Amino acid sequence: MIKKKWQQELSEMQLTERQKLNLKQTVDRSKRPKRQTNWSIVIAPIFVFTAVFILYLFTNDVIVSPPNQASSPVLENFEREQLAEDIRRGKHVAIISLLLIINGVFFTIVFFTMKRWQKPKVLQLRKTVYKLRYLLIAISPFIVYAIGSLIQMFEVDIQWLKLSIFMLILILQIVLLLYFARNTTGEVCCPHCRHSYSKKEQIKIVCKLKMELRCPTCNEKLFYTKKYRQIIGGLSMLTSPTIIFSSSFDLPITLTILCLAFYVLTMFFVVMPLYLELTEKEEFLF
Repeated sequence: MIKKKWQQELSEMQLTERQKLNLKQTVDRSKRPKRQTNWSIVIAPIFVFTAVFILYLFTNDVIVSPPNQASSPVLENFEREQLAEDIRRGKHVAIISLLLIINGVFFTIVFFTMKRWQKPKVLQLRKTVYKLRYLLIAISPFIVYAIGSLIQMFEVDIQWLKLSIFMLILILQIVLLLYFARNTTGEVCCPHCRHSYSKKEQIKIVCKLKMELRCPTCNEKLFYTKKYRQIIGGLSMLTSPTIIFSSSFDLPITLTILCLAFYVLTMFFVVMPLYLELTEKEEFLF
């Protein structure tokens, strides 16, 4: 119907036969716009995850049986302590499952939308994951369920569960920062000579933490942009509560230091270079 209407309008136009023929050939040769891949469908497991997570809580709820009147007080205390331990472990497993779901969803979004990750291997992996999306959606809930079941089966110590929760919280912060930086291209240039900085040079600039920098090529002065310094200030405000918050997990000091070292190093070497911007003039915050 549309084609007939278009041909009728074309015949009414005051064009020569040659012009009409050229116009028809141009339209016929033109390709329809390529359909963009709908990466959002890969994020669908969040709904399946949530449903299985709720079912997991219901099916693994500890049934409290009435105490046996003939049992001794020592046995009753042991049963109560065991019951409290099972409930505590179940709560930790629930938190771990929820953090795995949230981390998985945000990392999937970052993986498919990060502009910096344009290497052929990454693009090929994206296409492969997209082709297998239905299979991944089907098996992902069982993976989360299997992790929770194994923790319950082997009765993993509460200390290790706390460590897992703490690490997943740190990873969630990093993944969220990657999520907000996914639209950055990663191109950092000198505003004077247009020298493009490599990843190693960007990391060196970030680690210097100086207000005044020098370009290695033209030796001109460089400054951090106002936006970048505001972001760094926000990251500093995020890091301090995290360090203070770590004490509430009652982890050994060695494990706490290792976790925080991983967190700080990832911030410096992975997250902060994503937001790096340079300018030729110093920009004041206020």
